Amino acid sequence: MSDTFHSGKYFPREDEGMVHTAGSHTRKSAEPQVKGLPPWYFVLAGALVASFDLSQQFIVTHPAVAALPLVLVTAHVIVWFTVLSRRREFIRSVWRSKRARLLAAALFAVRMVLQLVLTRLVDSSAPLHSYAHLIMGLALLVLTTAGAWFDQWLILRTLNKDAEQTKEQHR
Repeated sequence: MSDTFHSGKYFPREDEGMVHTAGSHTRKSAEPQVKGLPPWYFVLAGALVASFDLSQQFIVTHPAVAALPLVLVTAHVIVWFTVLSRRREFIRSVWRSKRARLLAAALFAVRMVLQLVLTRLVDSSAPLHSYAHLIMGLALLVLTTAGAWFDQWLILRTLNKDAEQTKEQHR
């Protein structure tokens, strides 16, 4: 069977999504508001992005810190398959959005700019050299956490506004 506009693939069929009452057809009420991801998830994502630089900062004095990125990836996978299993589709939509790709590109650019700026500053100030990875890691942690949370906020605002408008139209 070919997919046409009347097959139900693009538009619901006449009986789908309808509630029948005494001779009238009305649409079912809109879905409840979408809940976002918990704030700690974005901190975990930020820590994962910053983990390489943070581990590089402390690897000389604490060799076990080299495992930090691996530990955070493991924590991410465990959280992904347990706590956030019901929200996987939403997480995928948040991270696959155009703004998320822009955020990733911006984080890469920020890291490169920070590295260039810190390299120039290191030439004039020796103590700064010892904290270069720490500064980059903390900056990436903050930017990733704030950027991902803001991206979710925009998506939720749009989805929930649409749900509210749909609900108002059906009253």
